Amino acid sequence: MEHNLTTGNIGKTIACFALPYLLSYFLQTLYGMADLFIIGQFGGVDGITAVSNGGQVMHMLTVIIVGLAMGTTVTIGKSVGAGKLEDASESIGNTVTFFMGLSVVLMAVLIFLVKPIVTLIGIPAEAVAGTRQYLLVCFIGIPFITAYNIISAIFRGLGDSKSPMYFIAIACVANILLDYLFIGYFGMGPVGAALGTTLAQTFSVVMALFAIRRKQTGIHLTGRQLKIKGDVLGQILKIGACEKSSVNETIQGSSMIKY
Repeated sequence: MEHNLTTGNIGKTIACFALPYLLSYFLQTLYGMADLFIIGQFGGVDGITAVSNGGQVMHMLTVIIVGLAMGTTVTIGKSVGAGKLEDASESIGNTVTFFMGLSVVLMAVLIFLVKPIVTLIGIPAEAVAGTRQYLLVCFIGIPFITAYNIISAIFRGLGDSKSPMYFIAIACVANILLDYLFIGYFGMGPVGAALGTTLAQTFSVVMALFAIRRKQTGIHLTGRQLKIKGDVLGQILKIGACEKSSVNETIQGSSMIKY
């Protein structure tokens, strides 16, 4: 069952929910730091530059997705707290349909624009090729990045902030192991870093899907809930846009983090 956040000691309830949430973002920070550390061990300055700058681009995209997905967390939480599971189902269905459709479009557009993006951010000439390759692999993985973040948003809306933390922790370990495999053993450089990140993220999505199927919430999705409804989606995006602005202000000036 989902955790009930409407009863009990307020301070303890908030702390129990918020701490795993904060730890999840710490682990996302570790995600990016691990790539830089490992590429620094086996690659040169060009590889470090490619991963660092490519990671900044992916970080920006991820912040946008996470911010918008917060609208899902809020709307689901309000519906579950009020005992309106049908409304929660509609919020989840609209989130899945909209964000997964958006991720496919975003993937296609960014793959097409990868060269102009690298030119725009002013990469040193010797690191241009590595940055393009890094971003190309990461852009292909955008649907998995999106899927992880919307599933995490759904879990949090149901009052469970621990499961997303476990998913990202396991993915972080997988990313480190894959980085050593692709960068250290196979010598793939920035491509290896991107491939390790994308595969680890894919693994976390598989785990999340398996977990959410087993979670007994009383919420069931049908074709009707997956159909976009303007008022439901509008509310999600309106809340998410406000949250995204707050997140952007908070992280402005940060140096590196990927997922």
